[in-house]
Amino acid sequence: METMIMRMPLRERKKQAIQTSVLQAAKQLFREKGYAAVTVSEIADYADISVKTLFTYFRSKEDLAFQDEILFCNELIKCLLGRREEDSIFEAFKQFLWNLIQSIDPEELVDSLPGFHPWMDSPELEQRYLLLWEHYELRLADALQLERGTTEFNPVLRVVAGQMVSVLRILGSKAFKEYLKPIPIALRHRALEKWLLGSLEMVSGIQGYSQLMKVH
Repeated sequence: METMIMRMPLRERKKQAIQTSVLQAAKQLFREKGYAAVTVSEIADYADISVKTLFTYFRSKEDLAFQDEILFCNELIKCLLGRREEDSIFEAFKQFLWNLIQSIDPEELVDSLPGFHPWMDSPELEQRYLLLWEHYELRLADALQLERGTTEFNPVLRVVAGQMVSVLRILGSKAFKEYLKPIPIALRHRALEKWLLGSLEMVSGIQGYSQLMKVH
């Protein structure tokens, strides 16, 4: 029996290839020169496309700087909603973070925390960075509401989303990276694991999500 291989249409593959090329170019330039010093024209030249083409795929330079964070949130939502029936939201969130930190090379741990890059500390991005967390909270709460088959605002779900975001916000912060830097490379993973377990204990109210929703 022949095995049919489903392939993405050529047009979509080209579109995805261009998007990837632009993102790689932007990240490389941001890393080398800093966000403020890079122009959209430079990114387009580096990716070997026109500025007009770049704006076909991305609305602004800011969007390029935060694209990884959008993808990161997508992956988190996918993990939460795709959890096993016997797993709680808390367990799915814990596993997501645990897998994440275990996937990072200890030597690159400080600079490779989930999608949160050094250029995000740029003053020009301060407002966008703050909005990022609000968007995370809204998207997580909306995903949980849709899982329950409702679009009506539910304050309990917003609290659950806020608790998850509080952990992510610290994990991606400049202060947390500074906290990790003095720790010997060989011990950084252990320090991160210890912090994660302690933090999850502090937000363990997420564990009561299933029970709380039974009475709401």
